[in-house]
Amino acid sequence: MTRFTSRLLWICATGFVVWSGVFAVAMVSQLADAADRLHAGAGQPVFWSLLGLLVATVVVPTLWLLRLPATLRFPAQGDLAAITEYQLRLRAHLARSSHLVGQPLNSDEEVMHALARLRDAAEAETRRTAASVLASTALLQNGKLDGLVVLVSQIQLVWRIARIYGLRPSIKQMSYLYSNVGACVLIASSLDDVDFAELTAPIVQSATPAAVGSIPGLGGMGNLLTNSLASGAANAFLTLRVGLIADAYCAPQQAPERQTVKQGATRRAAQMLGGIVKDCGTQITQAVYGRIKSSVVHTAQAAADSVMQAGRSVGTATQSAVHATTQSLSQAAAQVRDSTTSVTQRLQQSIKPKDKP
Repeated sequence: MTRFTSRLLWICATGFVVWSGVFAVAMVSQLADAADRLHAGAGQPVFWSLLGLLVATVVVPTLWLLRLPATLRFPAQGDLAAITEYQLRLRAHLARSSHLVGQPLNSDEEVMHALARLRDAAEAETRRTAASVLASTALLQNGKLDGLVVLVSQIQLVWRIARIYGLRPSIKQMSYLYSNVGACVLIASSLDDVDFAELTAPIVQSATPAAVGSIPGLGGMGNLLTNSLASGAANAFLTLRVGLIADAYCAPQQAPERQTVKQGATRRAAQMLGGIVKDCGTQITQAVYGRIKSSVVHTAQAAADSVMQAGRSVGTATQSAVHATTQSLSQAAAQVRDSTTSVTQRLQQSIKPKDKP
């Protein structure tokens, strides 16, 4: 690659990062407008609060990242003095790592084992961040919020991986990494415009077969859940890819070629995605099913309580009516008895004078 081509690519990547920042500010502005429509006067506080949070969670990790030493690169073969110096610097750097406390570094095999431990820690951090992005974007279902979640999560992921190794990528590699983050933000903010249920439903259902079948009688809810998991899985895949590229650029090894890093990160991210979708998808499905089940049970219990209360009310009213009817009948019977007695007495009094001679 010529110097002109390299410089042109660097300028394009920098311009893309700047444009991604402008796009992120535009997303914050749209969210502030939505807040202002919900509550008059809330737009300005929401805008400046979100913008300050965005700057704090993106710029601050980037500044910390730049303070780290540049990654160590294995020198060219045949330069024995450079190789010896590289090995000494690598052992001294690994000895200072908080992730390798108690790890011996005397032989080449022990150094390779230490590097494997760091790689496992970086991969675990990548998995955790991708799972968090999947769950967050699957539940939010808002393109603007999804873009902000992906931006913040991936910038912090690059910083955490650099902290694990204690080394940062070169400025050129950082510009490429951040251009990938910007592309992921743009894709995440546009996922709600595409029906990913038809595109990735087989992948999601193969990883989480209970996503639809675990909610009997709620086909529409099952389709919505599948579409949400598919969007989250797409964002998780992009996050895995960024994390793996950052791992390759931060690890103290031979200078990686960009095309090899891209292809390897894409293949490895596709392999890791299935397990993440299965774990997170199962948890989300069970949470949704549990919430629906509890709502149905609560509704049924409330209906049963209402019926029981109505039954008790009807029973009380019936008892009151029977009691009132009994009292009325008793009073009527007493009045009839009194009237009969009075008539009888009058007849007896009217008959007695006629019997005298």
